[in-house]
Amino acid sequence: MKKFEVIGHRGAKGLAPENSLKAIKRALACNVDMIEVDVRVDGGSLVLSHDPVIHTDKYDELEDALIEIDGDVPINLEIKEFDVVEHLPKVLKGYTGRILFSSFEFRILQEVKKVFPKAELAVLEKWSGVRAIAEASLLGTNRVHINQQWLWSGFVRSMKHRGFKLYAYTVNSRDRAEELIEWGVDGIFTDYPSLFSE
Repeated sequence: MKKFEVIGHRGAKGLAPENSLKAIKRALACNVDMIEVDVRVDGGSLVLSHDPVIHTDKYDELEDALIEIDGDVPINLEIKEFDVVEHLPKVLKGYTGRILFSSFEFRILQEVKKVFPKAELAVLEKWSGVRAIAEASLLGTNRVHINQQWLWSGFVRSMKHRGFKLYAYTVNSRDRAEELIEWGVDGIFTDYPSLFSE
């Protein structure tokens, strides 16, 4: 199989509770190329959570995740809500590891770019390659994260021909990963990074 990037989805969601320090530790143990976590606001803190925050629940904080990762691998912060952006400068101050920001919401990525002009951005897309191309072009990025269910070889070739880097989510089978990589996908998000650790 060709070389490709393995990104731990929500840490390693299939191996530990999603978006937790434990899931991050499991992903690191699998030697992933990047760790993706979802970020929301809880009070004045940035927390790891895919779903809206329930104030009676306990969430791990982004600050603790950054300490755990300690720049060992890049981290993909999927910004789930607009209010996250205003808290990022304080939390990220002094962090020297590589950070990639992604979101399904174009306006969130625009705001991230205002706050961090040199930020590395990725457009998240569920199904529309046309919209992904337009948004990525407007943001000045070539990185698109797209639902693997909507990928086919012709689309991947077309995106690669246009100079885009394409990452598929969420891929939990080696066979599907091999097919996507053969088509030219640059990497995959997976709940089970242990499937791909060597």
